[in-house]
Amino acid sequence: MDFDEIVVRTGRLDFPALTAGKGRDVVCWHGFPDHPMTFAPLAEHLVAAGRRVVLPFLRGFHPTTFDALTYSDGVTLAADAAAVGEALGGVDMIGHDIGAGMVYRVAAAWPELTNRGVTIAIPPPGAVARALLDPSQQQRLFYMFMFTVEGVAEAILRKDRALVDYLWATWSPSLTLDDAYRTWIHAMYGKDEYIESVLKVYRANFDSSRADPALAEYAKRTEGVAEKPLLVLGGAEDGCLDPRYFTEDGLAPGSKVEVLPGVGHFLHLERPEAVAKLVLEWFGQ
Repeated sequence: MDFDEIVVRTGRLDFPALTAGKGRDVVCWHGFPDHPMTFAPLAEHLVAAGRRVVLPFLRGFHPTTFDALTYSDGVTLAADAAAVGEALGGVDMIGHDIGAGMVYRVAAAWPELTNRGVTIAIPPPGAVARALLDPSQQQRLFYMFMFTVEGVAEAILRKDRALVDYLWATWSPSLTLDDAYRTWIHAMYGKDEYIESVLKVYRANFDSSRADPALAEYAKRTEGVAEKPLLVLGGAEDGCLDPRYFTEDGLAPGSKVEVLPGVGHFLHLERPEAVAKLVLEWFGQ
């Protein structure tokens, strides 16, 4: 399936995106170490069902926005998702990894700017808070802590994308990554400007000075229970987030949690047909 390149203009930033299909918009936000194009197999099913898919590049991960990460915390990125939702009007949202965190926050702080939301590969906020106290889960998230060490993190990420390949292999152990996807991913995370963006995003988890003070009120809202019901999808073989943390902690009534067998962190790429079926059923409710 071919994608067109568009720019979604918002009051916050102009977001470059890939798009295909016609119909009601489904906006899909990617994570790390990932690229919008890994949504392509899922997008094919959504387009076949009569939807238009919009795959934006996260702020800081495109040649036109790499210098736009003055603030890099999760609320800043969620505000971007909300702004894109407002600009397009009446969208459904899917978020994977970092993108999932964005959708959780939109559902809590800007519920009016999305119709239905789906998160992939990240447990609900209440469960994540518990997971971070679990030593076995801390071990899985070693890269997050390593990224806070200046100099070391940069050197490791610049070394032949070896860490990127390792994360893909351990997070989705049953997946054989197609060469085309690997090329896109290597091209993105082989550039210093995007490596810098990755580190800004992860360092914001431990450094409040990287949060936008203008969004402080919205940040408070994201600490509460989401007002919008969400569909939460996880993979039983996820090597990044322990599947037992995919519970309904901190979700609005009417939410649904599904853990798919035989897949890992990148389940939208591993089993796009199964994910599309669940997503389309959710959007139709």
